[in-house]
Amino acid sequence: MKPAPIDLASGPRAVVATAADLLYRVGCSVLGADRVPTAQANAWAAVCANQERARERDELQQLLSDRALLR
Repeated sequence: MKPAPIDLASGPRAVVATAADLLYRVGCSVLGADRVPTAQANAWAAVCANQERARERDELQQLLSDRALLR
């Protein structure tokens, strides 16, 4: 019978998972559950920032093309 292999990564994974859970719980109690940053909230903020940059680029492009027509 072969001895079971030792998984050296299981210890650090358990520590990271426990630390992440602890940080989440502390964040919920300090900030409130609705104010804890999530991946979904981060993704939505990125989408909004991209849309704002696109609007600013379009506005600048329009201003530059209007100025070129005046020359």
